[in-house]
Amino acid sequence: MNHMAATIAAELLEHHIRANVIEPGWIDTPGERQFASEEQIQEGGKRLPWGRLGTPEEIARAATFLCSDAADYITGEVMRVDGGLWLKAQG
Repeated sequence: MNHMAATIAAELLEHHIRANVIEPGWIDTPGERQFASEEQIQEGGKRLPWGRLGTPEEIARAATFLCSDAADYITGEVMRVDGGLWLKAQG
């Protein structure tokens, strides 16, 4: 997906059309609750670097930013919205 976004961004560059990717961490969604109990979610969240699961609203804020004029010069990027999960994996 990340490579595809970079390829799309490169192809659309001459038209000034942006293409970016949001790479979420563990997000507290109804789908998660189909497979895990509240206790499992809370305990799992404590083990994450930020100490909790992310929220759909946090992903929405990232998407809103990337779609806004404030992100006009951003294209071909991967925005991690994961509360530091990727950083922990690198350490």
